[in-house]
Amino acid sequence: MLEYYNKLPHYVYIKNERFVINSDYRIFINLEMEMQGKNEKEAIENALISFYPAFFDICEKDLLDEAVDQFIWFYKRGKEDYKKQNSKGKRGKKVSQIYNYEYDSDLICGAFLMYANIDLHKYCHWWRFKEVWESLPKDCEFARIKSYRAYDGKDENLLELKEYYKLPPTEAEIKEELRKDKIYEAFK
Repeated sequence: MLEYYNKLPHYVYIKNERFVINSDYRIFINLEMEMQGKNEKEAIENALISFYPAFFDICEKDLLDEAVDQFIWFYKRGKEDYKKQNSKGKRGKKVSQIYNYEYDSDLICGAFLMYANIDLHKYCHWWRFKEVWESLPKDCEFARIKSYRAYDGKDENLLELKEYYKLPPTEAEIKEELRKDKIYEAFK
């Protein structure tokens, strides 16, 4: 049966017990943003608490392992062969980030409203969010800016656009640059 005929899930089964879930896209955006920080364990715990309104009941019933499996299943939208994003390019070079949910929030909200009539200031199911995210047209302003940021060629005009639209440095990048500056100053 075609996937789009099925209803979007709002609960999961853990050991034959039905648990209501919070399926709002913000939980997973927050998880992805927090995972870029240093404390991944805390990020996952926060996401699980937000995802499962009955999180502490799940823990008391010793169902946490199964709950994590269901959380991952939901995050992957029920797909076993879900594309894994790799942080390394073809030659092992680190690929630079081409979007930031906070920095690009106006572009993202505008694209969703324009192309899917979805107001991201309201509830949006995670699976619906990802469906739209993956199908935004290439002529969408957000998609164009992402393509400029990802550009890796020699065209001067596109390199200027890449520089113009680059993301501000992350806290980790700023700390690393300060660390390098201190090392450089010590050897002067």
